[in-house]
Amino acid sequence: MNNQVFLLPPYFDYFATFLYAISGALLGARKGYAILGIITVAIVSSTGGGLLRDGLFIQDGPPVILRTSNYLVIISMAVLVVLTFGKYIQKFPHFHQTLGLVDAIALGAYAVVGMNRAIFAGLSLPGIIVVGMVNSVGGGILRDVLICREPSMFQPGTLEESSAFIGCILFVILVGAFHVKQYYASWIVIAVVFTIRILAVRYHIRSVALKSFQEYWEDQTQDR
Repeated sequence: MNNQVFLLPPYFDYFATFLYAISGALLGARKGYAILGIITVAIVSSTGGGLLRDGLFIQDGPPVILRTSNYLVIISMAVLVVLTFGKYIQKFPHFHQTLGLVDAIALGAYAVVGMNRAIFAGLSLPGIIVVGMVNSVGGGILRDVLICREPSMFQPGTLEESSAFIGCILFVILVGAFHVKQYYASWIVIAVVFTIRILAVRYHIRSVALKSFQEYWEDQTQDR
């Protein structure tokens, strides 16, 4: 992949950051948090994956989000939108479906941003996929831990993390095997991840727990 080493236009990252910040701020507001709590959840939701990516896997200096004020400005704008219009946004018809669409778009966008930076850093193919997954779902995991909620990634659900994983593998195949330019491969992956996620929600396609361990996870559920 070295012949295609370059960084995607920053709007990929900015776009995903804004979407996840909106989602995080809405979650904080719906849980009754104070303004500082809403801001914190928005920051973790939108930049947690990037912080894990830069701090654990791509250690080339301070995290990208701290090298420029753009990310914090974008997050501030997202929080301001929720604080100003949040009450009206929630009254929109199909609010929850719209929020799901936002998450589905951001999921793929963050995956390709992470993989692009992993390629730029010269990581191996498995490393590229791992970083893409961390960048895509890491913020959600940190957010759930922060609000004392079991991460959704660990539970049966409508293929949120699975769609991101499929997207990461597809990106590597497109760029590595078929030599598709990363810019075009990125849009293809975003579209595929979005489609899988929406179809899973629409037709109730869900991952499941292992039946052979049912007696154990049923006991844990009853103990909660």
